[in-house]
Amino acid sequence: MAPLVLAFFITIVVERIVNALVEPIRKKWPDLDLWWLIYVTWVFGGFVSWLAKINLFEVVLPDQQIAGLLLTAVVVGGGANLLHDIFDNFEA
Repeated sequence: MAPLVLAFFITIVVERIVNALVEPIRKKWPDLDLWWLIYVTWVFGGFVSWLAKINLFEVVLPDQQIAGLLLTAVVVGGGANLLHDIFDNFEA
């Protein structure tokens, strides 16, 4: 499967898992500011994409495997936050 497709699927999974874990917190404390949640998705998305060894930047940075994996982690984690914002707008 293409790395971009895998990254997209992982992004969706990360978004859904983080949302499921945070939803009870939102219900208990509805006024809580969750500004820090993007960092949780970056770390979790990065961890999952690192385990899957997905490198979206392999063509651009062929000699920099670690840099490509780190940048992919940022894309997957940031994409999870973006998907959460999109899903929230559809559910409202």
